[in-house]
Amino acid sequence: MTITNCLRRQVFFILLLALGIAGCGKEDAPAPGTEQDGSTIKYILKDNFSFGVLYAALSATGMLDTVAKPGPYTVLAPDNTAFSRQGVNYPVNPYSFQFFTPGWLQQAMRYSILPEPVAFGSLPLNTVQVYKTTGGGNVYVKTFEEAGDTVVTVNGFRLVSRDNAASNGFIQVLPQLLNPELYATTAAAIRSDTTTALFAAAMQRAGLTALLSGSDEYTVLVPSNTAFQQAVIAGMNINTLDGILSADPVKLSALLQYHIIKGRYFEGDLYRHATVHPDGISTLNGGKVQIGGNPPGFKAVTFLGAGNNGQPAAIAIPPQYSPASNNANMPCGNGVIHIINQVLIP
Repeated sequence: MTITNCLRRQVFFILLLALGIAGCGKEDAPAPGTEQDGSTIKYILKDNFSFGVLYAALSATGMLDTVAKPGPYTVLAPDNTAFSRQGVNYPVNPYSFQFFTPGWLQQAMRYSILPEPVAFGSLPLNTVQVYKTTGGGNVYVKTFEEAGDTVVTVNGFRLVSRDNAASNGFIQVLPQLLNPELYATTAAAIRSDTTTALFAAAMQRAGLTALLSGSDEYTVLVPSNTAFQQAVIAGMNINTLDGILSADPVKLSALLQYHIIKGRYFEGDLYRHATVHPDGISTLNGGKVQIGGNPPGFKAVTFLGAGNNGQPAAIAIPPQYSPASNNANMPCGNGVIHIINQVLIP
């Protein structure tokens, strides 16, 4: 082989190598329109200390890249204080989300994203707007005027800050995490929860399942199984499943209807109702339940029945207590559920 042929082959291999390097460079480069945009919701959350836990939660559930896309989106963003109410503090670690029920955090993060840009400050006063989330459930946005200011609530919670613009949508800041809407009806939600099995049985015995499976909206104050087991009701045994199944359906219906309120009332809605109607809120059996508690608190609302001897019911603590649990403000397609620790007596 001549020297000339050797040189030609060397030049040929050098050209191939150069083309290969150039080709790799083109494959590694971001596709047009996919360059990182530091003004998207993802990067605003990343750069803001107040959303450190939310950023980690979105990352842990695989939702972080969603809010980096063009969207546009609206993120209902609980701040670090909101997460701390449920036992998760900043900075996070690999065990920070261990107290959440498996799958709940994923559902909650999907529920916190609307697949559309919504400027809440532009909504008409005295209306309730319903928006579908990426998780499939609805959120309920209410606007009203109070002391000359426009107030916006999401599932009853007042926004901490609203209409924070990003290049791909808005960030709406919330003081608490939202329970995701997982069921179309309150009846389905009650039947699916093992901690409310006795109420579900009583609901069936009393003939109220159809009512809570319909399209009309109701707020249901659901005593836990423990509340039923400890209840003392004159002339009726509701402490066991057998007792419930043998109870007088008419009397049982009257008792349960004392736990059902017409309309959709989250905690914030109940507190506002109480300021105007301190004598209580009307229930389906014609009686009234008084609303108390601490509005700025976490699941701090209370309910007092006329026959409860001044001892109000509070939000029930789950059998296996976890700081991540919240049995208040559980939205359904046709209402809201609050699980309470006492049976309310008319």
